[in-house]
Formats: sequence, structure tokens, C-alpha cells
Amino acid sequence: MADSTTTCGYLRRLIRSIISILFVISLTACAVIPEPLTRDELEQQGQKDRKRLFKDIPQLREGEVLTLPRAIARALKYNLEHRVKMMEEALALEQSDLDKFDLLPSLAANAGYHSRSELKASRQKSLANQASKPDYSYSSEKDRGTNDLTISWNILDFGIGYYTARQNSDRSLIAAERRRKVIHNLIRDVRLAYWRTAASQALEDPIRETLDQAQKELANADTQVQENQGDPVEALHYQKILLENIWELESVQQELSTAHIDLAALIRARPGADIRVAVPEEGNLVPPQWDIPLPEMEEMAFLNNPDIREKAYNSRIAVRETYKAILGTLPGIGISHSYRYDSDDFLKANDWYDWSAKLTWNLFNILSAPERIEYAETAERIAEEQRLALRMAVLTQVHIANHQFQDTLRQFQLADRFSELSRKIAGVVKDRMRGPQSIRDFVYEKTSEITSQLRRYQSYAKLEAAYGQLRATLGLDIMPEAMESDDLQEVTVAVGEALAAARKNGGVVKHALVEEGTTSADGPPTESAYFKSAIGMHAEIVKISLELTRLPENRNGGDSINWNRWNGYGISTALSN
Repeated sequence: MADSTTTCGYLRRLIRSIISILFVISLTACAVIPEPLTRDELEQQGQKDRKRLFKDIPQLREGEVLTLPRAIARALKYNLEHRVKMMEEALALEQSDLDKFDLLPSLAANAGYHSRSELKASRQKSLANQASKPDYSYSSEKDRGTNDLTISWNILDFGIGYYTARQNSDRSLIAAERRRKVIHNLIRDVRLAYWRTAASQALEDPIRETLDQAQKELANADTQVQENQGDPVEALHYQKILLENIWELESVQQELSTAHIDLAALIRARPGADIRVAVPEEGNLVPPQWDIPLPEMEEMAFLNNPDIREKAYNSRIAVRETYKAILGTLPGIGISHSYRYDSDDFLKANDWYDWSAKLTWNLFNILSAPERIEYAETAERIAEEQRLALRMAVLTQVHIANHQFQDTLRQFQLADRFSELSRKIAGVVKDRMRGPQSIRDFVYEKTSEITSQLRRYQSYAKLEAAYGQLRATLGLDIMPEAMESDDLQEVTVAVGEALAAARKNGGVVKHALVEEGTTSADGPPTESAYFKSAIGMHAEIVKISLELTRLPENRNGGDSINWNRWNGYGISTALSN
């Protein structure tokens, strides 16, 4: 009867446990119902992010003239895409630091409390005659506390952890190369947006004045047609010419209207900000020079291109994955040492030390080892082939970038000459302007001049973009050390020095690709030394007036260029009051 009652009680407890488990599972299933964001949550998130977009970001002051070095410096410090890559690089470096702890032995501390409702009492049987002793006995207390401290180390896990740490270290370097690539593309985009903004600024007044004059002349022509003055066909033809000119001028205006918005997004200024950029007087646009031979350019690209470096690190990761696969076939040797304590009063010694060593070997790993090693070696060969394919692609990019630069340089030279001729023709027509026919000719020639100026600025912007793409393909950096500075002015000065150095002597950059030093074999400083000297200089806040550039005392005076003939790269300043 007692056994039956005990069995029923056991079944009831089992059923209750099953019901409780099913209830918990049901609640868990209900908890994973999709929960979309509410409109209020989206609005709050949008308002919060809107405030964060420009929080602690210094905006352009009213009347400030933005130079190209300043624009690049702002992009390097504040551009969101670049900041994301910086955070990804920092995260990869932190992971690399964390991997070092995986190489250490395991140190585990445990503490526990054990309690029983009944004593752990038992009887004994004689091995000789299977006779049972009638009395129960026990050898442990109902309540006791335990704790231990164990240090253990597995040699196989250490080996695998070592190669994993090296792989993650390479991944942190990959993150750095991806950041370099973003910087190269960012500088290229800033160049293009800057000169499009310069074109918009330079052509703003001429377009408005010519449009006003064309609109007035069109109104006069409408009046003549309505009053039947003169030949109607000639009058209508005159209206057609004026409308074509107005349409072309408004097309130019529309094409340039978003340039400052693109630049604002790159330098993290508010989209509606009135951005004024430094435009050379009389449109004195100086094209960048590039005289490095193609073989040297190919060597530079193979050494410094971010994509090639990334693939090289991936190849190294694949090689170490093969090593890990080989290690996985070996037996693991584990060593441990512990200090233990038990409060049980029945024990003679309540605390003690123990040591252990064991050998574990998964024999099935031996069977699968050839396949796993072959898989890892195949991945290694694929990484090698990908690296070779990328080298071929980069080699092609070098030649394409060089051709694009030379082609855009010729296009700019033609556009520059054509714009100069159009300007002279418009000036002659303006001097001879008398009567309706002269006004029509002036509007036509002025429209042609503005269009040619637009093409000139566009070709120059494309030339700057091609120059930036050429440097990006070769992996030429701009002062990576100075980018870590918190001082925007210091970064601006360093960028200005770097741009001036690159434009004055395109060949000086090649020395930095081979080694870092203070001087090259021929005497002039390497790019690295040039950048470091710019960074290490005493940071004096550089300001300009509208007449003359003032430079720090220890800066090369040969870099100083009068504002009236500024070439666009010698100055990295804010407008003084």
C-alpha cells in the first residue's frame, strides 16, 4: 500500500512538472511575436538622431571662406562614413586584444551550498555471503558548503587560440586598409564637390545678370511682336534665340544648384548652409602635375593599394586556417591544479590540493583530417588566385587611371583655351553694343561664355577627381598620423602641406612608398618625413586676410602665394575678421 501511495505521489509530481514546463514553453512562444516600432517611437528616434547628426560638430561661421585643405580636413574628421570605418577598425583592434586572454590558462572559482531533506543513509551487504547489515549508516551531513579554485591549461586549445589570435590580428589590419580606401574615395569626392561648388559660386552672378538681361530683352521682343513692329519672322526668330539662351543658362544654373549640398554632406555641415569656397581670382585654375613613369606607378600600386593589402592579409588568414586544421587532428593534453574545500564535518581534511593531467584524442578527427586539411588548402589556393586576380585588376586600374588623368588634362586645356576665347569675344561684343542687334549678340556670346566657363570648371573638377582616383589607385595617403589629432586646424595645415608637396613634385611621393626616413637618397625629404614635419611643427592658428596669406614662422616661405593669385592649394585657413 505504501509503495502504491509513493508511486502515485511520484506520478503527480511528474505531471505537475510536465505541465509547468509546457506552460513556460507556451509563454516563451508568445514572447517572440513580431513587434513593429510605433509611430511615436520612430518620431522620437528620428528627433534624437537629427540632434546627434550635428551635435558637437563645429559648423561653418558666417562669412567663412572654405579652402580645399579645410574641406578635406573636415571630411577626415567629421564624415560619418569615415567615422564608421574608424569604429570598425577600433573594434577589430579590441578583438585582437581580447584574443590575448584566450591564450592564458583557465582559472575557475566555484562556491556552492548543498542541502538534503533527508540524510544520505545507506546499508551495506557482505560480499562473501550477501548478508545485509540491519543498521543504516551515513557519512555526510545534510547541509554543507563547498568551494574550489582550479587552474587548467590545454595545449591543443592554446595552439588553436594562438592561430585564431593571429587571424584576428590580420582582420584588424584589413579593417585599417578598408578605412584607407574610404579615405581615398572621400578625398576624391571632396575634390569633385569642392570644384563644382567653386564653379557654382564663380558663375552665380554672371548667370543671374545675363538671365535678367535676356528676360528683359525677351519682354521687349514680345512687345514688338504684339505691336507688329518690323519683320514678324525675324522677330520670332529673335525670340527663339533668346529662349534658347535662357533655357541653356537655367540648365547651367540647375546643374550647379546642388553642388554645395553634396559638399555639405561630405564635410558634415548642415545641408542648408551657405558654403563659400575660395575661388582663384580670374579663374586661375592650375592643373595638377604628374610625371611618374608607369612602371613605377605599377610598383607603387602593388605595394600600397588597399585592396591588394587586404587580399594579402586574407591569404595569410587562409594559411593559418590550414595550420588550425592540422592542429585539430592532434591529441589534446590538459593539465589542471585545484584547491578544494568542503565543510563536511565527517571529513578528516576539509581542504586539500589535487593535480591532474589527461590526454584526449578524438579518433574520428583522424579519419576526417585529410578532408579538412584539403578543404583548408583549397581555401588557401583560392585566396592566392583571388590575390593574383586582384593584382591584375589593379594593374589595369593603374593604366586606366593614368589614361583618364591624361585625357582629362587635355580636355581641361582645351576647355580653358575655349573659355578664354569666349570671354574675349563677349568682351568685344559688349564694347560694341549698340541697338537690339548688339544686345542679341551680347546675350548670345555671354551665354556662350558662361557655358564655356561651366565646361572649364567641370573639366577641372573631373581633372581633380581623376587626380584623386590616380592617387587612390596607387594607395598614396595624406598624413595618416595627423588625422588622429583633435585639432581641426592642425589637420588642415597638414593637409595643405601634403597637397602642396604632392602638386609641386609628384615624384617626391614615391620615396615614401619604399621606406620611411628623413631624407631620400637624392636629398629631398620623403613624403613620410614631409608629413611628419608638418605634423610636428608648432601649431599656430593660421588666418588670412583678403589680400595676403600669413604663414607660421617655421613654414617654408616659398609656399606663400598672394591671395590675388592663389592657386587653390597653398592656403589652409579660416577667414579673419
